[in-house]
Amino acid sequence: MVTGFRFPEITAETLSGKKKTLPDAARGAPALIVVAFVREAQDMIDSWVNPIKEEFHDAENIAIYEIPVITSAIWRPMRKMIDSGMRSGIPAANHDYVMTIYSSASELTGPLEIQDHSLAYVYLIDAGGVIRWQGSGYAETQTLYRLREMIHTCLSEDKIRKEEGEIREEPSVPLP
Repeated sequence: MVTGFRFPEITAETLSGKKKTLPDAARGAPALIVVAFVREAQDMIDSWVNPIKEEFHDAENIAIYEIPVITSAIWRPMRKMIDSGMRSGIPAANHDYVMTIYSSASELTGPLEIQDHSLAYVYLIDAGGVIRWQGSGYAETQTLYRLREMIHTCLSEDKIRKEEGEIREEPSVPLP
């Protein structure tokens, strides 16, 4: 279980061509980060992301990042073609939130305790980048309910902090 630890720092290029580093790119607001290693995990991703987008479509302070991880060196030379294919199948408004990793991904798999590459992994981070909730595989009614509740909690905490004008440094949380 990696909840309570800061999300590991990863840098990748988005489909829009911007270089971003998580969790800092999401700093200041909660974010949902979805990690997948195989294309077949897309239905799993959709089972989490679609209900969250539907419920929180008016919440400007939550971002959803998808991180496809392509670990096989065979595909790296075709990066431009793969990214182009993803861009054509993903709405342009989401291109800033899709960050493809073309490497071993050990910076994610180790700290996030990812072992089964056939699953999609979902992490909710708070405004400071700390993992507040995690899930994997397909969303089920109970796990989706718990995720929604934690998103509401994070948004409420963020709102209270902003209303109080509190500007504080987030505590340094070690990686697992």
